[in-house]
Amino acid sequence: MKCKLFFLTASFLLVSLTQLSGCAGSSNGEDLEVPTNMPPICRDIDFVSQPDMREMCGVRKVHNRAYKNIPQQRYLIKPAETSIVKTRDNLELRFQNALPLTLEGPIVDELEFSQDKRLQKIINTYDYHEIYSKGNKRLRIFKMGIPTDKGNVYHFCFRVPERKGGNERTRSKAMGNHIEAMTCEDYDMLLQNNVADKR
Repeated sequence: MKCKLFFLTASFLLVSLTQLSGCAGSSNGEDLEVPTNMPPICRDIDFVSQPDMREMCGVRKVHNRAYKNIPQQRYLIKPAETSIVKTRDNLELRFQNALPLTLEGPIVDELEFSQDKRLQKIINTYDYHEIYSKGNKRLRIFKMGIPTDKGNVYHFCFRVPERKGGNERTRSKAMGNHIEAMTCEDYDMLLQNNVADKR
């Protein structure tokens, strides 16, 4: 009888420890689905230590392994509202009112997207220039230096074409700014060959 009682007690302890270890795996918030379009008031909230804020901000807990494919996001300090979103093994650079741009190269493996990192903005650089040709045509270009958690900095260059449309209303409906990637060699060449107004 004593042996049987000992076996039941040991079994209960083993089950309890298994359950506790399973809970410990989710205590860091990796199984939380945090929306990538949260309002600014929700972005600096630690949803692990403040679970009561999850419902208000649209954060939910995922109860299966699908959380490995949940998009994760980190904000850059400039331009405003710019972020990098990771989905599976892809990185997207997202600007406000513009289509996302895919980031490629070593940066993909050097940025971390844990819940702790989500609360840390990426301290990037941002150099914006407006170049005017002889025909007074405006060209807007900018370069971003994005540091990674490995200590490296990668540079990406872009141009902002003028909005299309006959008036301001139709231009604003044309999906905002269509930011386009360009090589940083072309960016540097444009700066060298033209007089630019830096903003």
